[in-house]
Amino acid sequence: MNTEIITSALTLSRSNYENSDVKEVTEIFVANIFSKILNDAQNNKLFEDNKLIPESNAEKWLKELINMEYANLIVKQSMQPLVQEIIKSFPPQR
Repeated sequence: MNTEIITSALTLSRSNYENSDVKEVTEIFVANIFSKILNDAQNNKLFEDNKLIPESNAEKWLKELINMEYANLIVKQSMQPLVQEIIKSFPPQR
């Protein structure tokens, strides 16, 4: 698992943001949205009803990390048009 992407998404501070590329920040933004969608889908009642053994906190944390990695892959492989549209919506940098 590529922990650099996860770490960068979790530790993006104001100083890091100012030094980051607009495309990189936009990809992190879109990945966070898709990660939230994946986490919410797994927390749906349909998934909870089929669990025979309750999930531990470590399992929940691991699933969230896996969802973040999936979201990063989704953004890199098939969401570049969305990333480009978000970048276009920003005013030009000065």
